[in-house]
This record gives sequence, structure tokens and C-alpha cells, in this order.
Amino acid sequence: MNKYDVIVIGAGVTGLLAALTLSKHGKKVLVLEKGSQVGGNCNSYDIDGFQVDTGPHAITHLEAGPLKRLMENYFDYLPVFEDYGNYFVRTERNFLKVPSNLKEFAVFDALPRKDRLLIAQTLTKELTLSTFGVDLSKKSVYDALPKTLSTDSYNFVDAISHFLSGKSMKETSVHRILTGSSFVRDSITQAQFASIVSKPDRPPVESILQSIIPANYHNQLQLRFNSVSSQFSSLGRLATNKANYSQGYPRKGLKALLNAIA
Repeated sequence: MNKYDVIVIGAGVTGLLAALTLSKHGKKVLVLEKGSQVGGNCNSYDIDGFQVDTGPHAITHLEAGPLKRLMENYFDYLPVFEDYGNYFVRTERNFLKVPSNLKEFAVFDALPRKDRLLIAQTLTKELTLSTFGVDLSKKSVYDALPKTLSTDSYNFVDAISHFLSGKSMKETSVHRILTGSSFVRDSITQAQFASIVSKPDRPPVESILQSIIPANYHNQLQLRFNSVSSQFSSLGRLATNKANYSQGYPRKGLKALLNAIA
């Protein structure tokens, strides 16, 4: 009987990525799947001569984050991603670009001016909390919103929640909204990722600062510097963020992404 280091249950995208990563680190991996094909809900089908994709219709965090690192470090070849473009909402009069930052919210006249201000204040508050380490994965979007919003504004936020998570604003977390709209783009730095998955070929060169202060103080100081830099970068996105900044769609459909993994 063959022996395996790891057995992965399920050949969806997550299972395939886990198996790929482990195998690249020398592990002998067995993937078990009850279905007739891999990919789970993420797949491409031919229907009457047309390719129809199921599953995600936008691949996010292509510029920074875990998926980008997985592709760069473990894929044998990278899929080509097409720019996803902007999102629009249709009103009775025209099409309006879905706002991605506070400046765009200010002119998004599909919602009452007062509601736009309240939503902008809520977004600023929640992003600040997230930036300084508060866990918002258990806090719903509905609970974060002021209870004085108009019905139209509630419906708009609820539609955005469904779009990003497939669930209502009462079931969607604030964290999911912040990450899905690109306000929060990464959870760890590239240096942290490298330290987890690889061993340096040679000892790192000691900095002048390291040579004059104890190691424990230097580490604490470095963490503070990194934290402050990250915090200012995240909060700056309130003014500059673009929801489609790191989104794309694989050329030739989701099957192209699956082929790159499997």
C-alpha cells in the first residue's frame, strides 16, 4: 500500500492549491474527490458551442496577496488575466460607476447626500479599526451601518454584499466587504511569506541598528515600523482606492486557471 505524507479531501480550487503547494515542497500528496471532475464549483462547460463558466466571475487580489504569491511561487505557468474594468449601477436616468473611494461616494447621486456621508463615515471607521488590528470577520455589514439610512441606501449596500459574498448584508462580514473592494489587500508582507516557506541560503546581514540594541528590542521596533507603514498605506486608500485595482478574469475562462493549478 502506498504511503502519503498528506491526503487532501476535495479537489476544488482550495484543495488543488493546497496539494500543489505541498507537492512543490516535496510532500507526497493524494487528492480524493467524489465527483467526476476537479475544480468543484469553479469550472468551464461547453453548451451549444458556447463556453459557460460557473463559480467566481472575477479573480481578485492579483496585485498583492496570497493568490499572487501562490501563482508566482508554485505555478509552472501563469494564466493571462484580462482587465475586469469598472462596475456600474443602472438608475432610472443613466448608468453610474459604483464608487470605490470617498471622493467617488461624494458624487454618487444614486443615494441621498446624507446617506452618502453616513456610509463614508462608517467606511472610514471600519477601515481604521481593521487597519489597527480589530477583527471584523464576525461583525456584519448590517450591524456596522447607521440605522437612519434610507431604504434605497440599505438596498444598495445589500446588493453590494450579495455581489461580493453571495449573502445578504446581515450575513456578510465587514472584513469581506473591505477585502472584496480592495481596501484591504494583504494579510502578511512578502518578507513574512518568504520566511514561512523558505530557508535563507545564508544568514542575513546584521544592520547597524541590530548591532547596537538587544535583539528583542530590535524585533519589537521593526514590527512597529512595519505596522505603521502598513496602516498609513491602508488608510490612504480611502482617497485613492479602485475596486478593480487587482481584479481580472482568466483569458479562455476559469478552465485556464484550473489547468494552471492541476
